[in-house]
Amino acid sequence: MKKSVIAIYGPSNQGKSETVRETANLLFIAFPNHTLHTINTGPDFTYIVDINGIKIGIESQGDPNSRMFQSLQTFVAQGCNIIVCSCRSRGATAGAVEDLHRNHQYEIIWSTNHRSWHKNQTQLNQIAASEILELIKLIMNGQL
Repeated sequence: MKKSVIAIYGPSNQGKSETVRETANLLFIAFPNHTLHTINTGPDFTYIVDINGIKIGIESQGDPNSRMFQSLQTFVAQGCNIIVCSCRSRGATAGAVEDLHRNHQYEIIWSTNHRSWHKNQTQLNQIAASEILELIKLIMNGQL
C-alpha cells in the first residue's frame, strides 16, 4: 500500500470540514472493529484510526493559522498510512499537503466536495464523503 493523503480542498465556508466529519462517520460504520485515538475533539477534530494495522489520520480543520500543520506532522510521526484532511485551494494549507509528498513520499489525491448554491449542501457533502470512503478502501486494498 502506498502512503496517501486525500486532501479535500476549496475556498472557505464550502463544507470541506463537514465532508471530513461525514467521511470519519462512514469509516467508523464501515469498519466497526476500528481502534480510535482521539487527539482533538469538538466541531473540528483530530483522530488516528487503526483498522487492522492500517493507520488513518483525519484532521477536519484546514484553515490557515489552524492546528492542521501540527496534525499533519503528528500523523507522519505516528506512521499513518493514509491521511484525510481539508485545506484551502492554495496557500499555506495546500503547501503543507504538498510537503507530505516532497518530504515524506505521500501520494496526494486532491478532492473537492460537491457544492451548489441551490441544492442541499449536507446531502452533497454526504455523497462526497461516500466517494472518499471508497478511495480509502481502494488505497487500503492496494488498488490505488
